[in-house]
Amino acid sequence: MKKTTIYFLLLCVSIFNSGSSPSPARAFRPGKDLAVFFAVTTYQNSKLGNLQNPIKNARDIAAILKSRFGFETEILENPTQDQIIQKLNELTRLYTRNEDGKHPSDGQLFLFFSGHGMSEDENGYFLPADADPAAPWQKGIAYEIWRPKINNINCRHILVALDACYSVRFDPDWKNKPDGQFRRPGELTDSQRALANYEAYKARVFFTSDNKEDQTPDRSNFAKKLIEGLRSANATDGFLTSKQLFANFVEGATPTPRAGTFGDDEPSSAFLLYDLNGAPKPAPVSTPANTEADDRAFEKAQKRNTLESYQDYLDVFPEGRHVGACNTAMAALKTPPNTAPVETNTGNKDVSGMPADGFVLVKGGTFTMGCTDEQKDCEDDEKPAHKVTLSDFYISPYEVTQQQWKQVMGNNPSKASKDCDQCPVENVSWDDVQDFLKKLNAQGQGRNYRLPTEAEWEYAARGGNLTKGFLYSGSKDISLVAWYNGNSGNKTQPVGKRKPNELGLYDMSGNVWEWCSDWKGDYTSGSQNNPTGPASGSYRVLRGGGWNGNPQYCRVAYRSSNTPTFRFNALGFRLARSF
Repeated sequence: MKKTTIYFLLLCVSIFNSGSSPSPARAFRPGKDLAVFFAVTTYQNSKLGNLQNPIKNARDIAAILKSRFGFETEILENPTQDQIIQKLNELTRLYTRNEDGKHPSDGQLFLFFSGHGMSEDENGYFLPADADPAAPWQKGIAYEIWRPKINNINCRHILVALDACYSVRFDPDWKNKPDGQFRRPGELTDSQRALANYEAYKARVFFTSDNKEDQTPDRSNFAKKLIEGLRSANATDGFLTSKQLFANFVEGATPTPRAGTFGDDEPSSAFLLYDLNGAPKPAPVSTPANTEADDRAFEKAQKRNTLESYQDYLDVFPEGRHVGACNTAMAALKTPPNTAPVETNTGNKDVSGMPADGFVLVKGGTFTMGCTDEQKDCEDDEKPAHKVTLSDFYISPYEVTQQQWKQVMGNNPSKASKDCDQCPVENVSWDDVQDFLKKLNAQGQGRNYRLPTEAEWEYAARGGNLTKGFLYSGSKDISLVAWYNGNSGNKTQPVGKRKPNELGLYDMSGNVWEWCSDWKGDYTSGSQNNPTGPASGSYRVLRGGGWNGNPQYCRVAYRSSNTPTFRFNALGFRLARSF
């Protein structure tokens, strides 16, 4: 949801079966491994904002594939739909016929798509440079069409990785796999078995940058983790498996990625990247990088707390730091105690009708806006942290509900939890909210309702002058204060059912993203008084994270944005007013 309307990156890696048994220390043959990149930063349609990072990411990944894994590379910058289709059809034809010795069946093919993307009528689309967002089916690259075409390329092994909003839709069965875990039998840490499976079975594997239709930023954390893995992963057997790459690096991206299979995948197959650096050199188990990956994997297993999650940890770290604790946890799960659920509902207030005198007075003051160096997971656009001074203002303790929207507008646009009067209204654009405000303020209640500024929103989310410095709004434990992808049940929830923050405000983290009044702009280091954002721009600010997002998005410092016309089923707002 960050930076632009919707972003998309498709990464397709195809590895073919070689004619002889591969050796762990063997490099692939020159001229047989090809990587083709389609990266779009500049769009012909003014409704699609230009991007900054796709071409840079393509160049970085291409350089690593060439230097470490022996690929020849080709980058198509800002390609049109015709140019993309022409190149893919050419690859399909040449792999089938092997004309002039090109693309032999024992080589590798790596396809990388990076740029805008969107969802329409339950389908996902990559948008080429000449795409029309009003008609993506005309100039877009549809998942439903190109997934089977990629599957039918005459390649022995294919890996598709997508870094995009709605990228999970590449998985044809994503709704039936709620956790999106990668549990492929056969791609194990034992080198001989992995090599045998590589030779014997066909692979069709994908990575997606989101797990539950999360929004993906232009400055892709997924691409960052992928690049980090390709650069620094230790190929202890002379090669790197896709499971090792995903579990040790890619899976640590935000939002949480997904891995799975599609098409003609054979369950015992293996996907391998051979290291050109020669014989394997096992990494010391005490290195910071290995320790971090080990701890992160075990922490993830603990959060899921299932037999499968702990087994996933043991598959990747058979001699890890937490093997003992892992085995103990698995034993306990075989005889789980009978425990009652903990009641966390601390907000049973009546929220019917439009809020009036129920608004919370936020006393003005000076605070540090943005993410400071000592905080975890800072994004670039959250810096520099800077001083902001605000005057007093009022803000609603709740997000605007479906009932409140219907009272003013006479309709209900919501999709995530349809006809739930006390759930927040969603699927409303910034422009829709302006129409709502005009009608509400015309009712003559004597108060001028508005959206909070971005600075007001962050100050209120932090708890104003009562702040305790929590990472999320009201707690360091997200499960106490927010509905997010770990507890929401894949839908919005009634407002006021989580713990409030220091000011008595509910759902400032999670449930639905909230529009602010500002145009999105870069932070400056200087102090500011009552800032209202840039005078103009392309994207309006969004804050707070939503029911389908990761904890990263629910941090009080996290910034997102989108076009004023953008609607989404995890996107709503709350009201503010001055004196």
